[in-house]
Amino acid sequence: MMVVVAMVSLAARQEATPSLDLVLARAADYVTSYQTRIAGIVAEEHYRQNVLGTPRRGAPQLREFRELRSDLLLVKTGKGDSWLQFRDVFEVDRTPIRDRDERLYKLFVGALPDAAQQAAALQAESSRYNIGPIMRTINMPMLALILFDRINQPRFAYERVKTGNVKRFASLVAEDDVWLIEYRETQAGTVVRGADDKDIPSHGRVWIDSTTGRFLRTELISEDTSVRALIDVSYRAESGLDLLVPAEMRERYELRRTLARIDGRATYGRFRQFTVTTSEKPKS
Repeated sequence: MMVVVAMVSLAARQEATPSLDLVLARAADYVTSYQTRIAGIVAEEHYRQNVLGTPRRGAPQLREFRELRSDLLLVKTGKGDSWLQFRDVFEVDRTPIRDRDERLYKLFVGALPDAAQQAAALQAESSRYNIGPIMRTINMPMLALILFDRINQPRFAYERVKTGNVKRFASLVAEDDVWLIEYRETQAGTVVRGADDKDIPSHGRVWIDSTTGRFLRTELISEDTSVRALIDVSYRAESGLDLLVPAEMRERYELRRTLARIDGRATYGRFRQFTVTTSEKPKS
């Protein structure tokens, strides 16, 4: 009798364990829902960047520091379902640079009809205050999520691996439900692009709530022969919001030809719903 009970118990556990395909489907559903729900929510970002090294061999040692405060939000581009993260910098090295309210208003009133043109403009504006010898637009906390949407999943190979210590997620999910998934981009025409539209393949790891598809932490590595970029983001619950939000982003870029290095750390708070109100005055 004891053997029968043990066998039934084991079968129940196996039946309760989802397949990798099912967890990836849940992650895709979560990404789709997340983009819609996070749009209109603005976070304040406190971002510090450090540069150390040389921009080219033989040049003097380079050391830079920058501190940014920005509003971070998800902006819809064009008339479809395309979304882009936008960093609206309002303070550089503790000096205000402009009033941000008017710009946020324009972003939410309506997207430009030319989605590609708008995306390029938003990316250029979001990255204009970055320091260091390389141009970069991947330093966005929610970028790794799009690698798990339905459009991009066929481009990647995914594998479940041992999670290790997951106690850090105890306040968000049961330990047994945390999955660690490794991913690697396998197709040309990569999601992350380099200079001259060059392919830069991505790989990394994500910690996921296997029951809901929620992302708890993401690690994104994009690299080629000249640069290695690492973006590591942790998520947390936020009072008043029924979704997980970025808590911290850490980044590192290593330029292999010059040994220059860029490090950054951003934290997120003051999440609030952004609303646009308009009023009309009657014609006299």
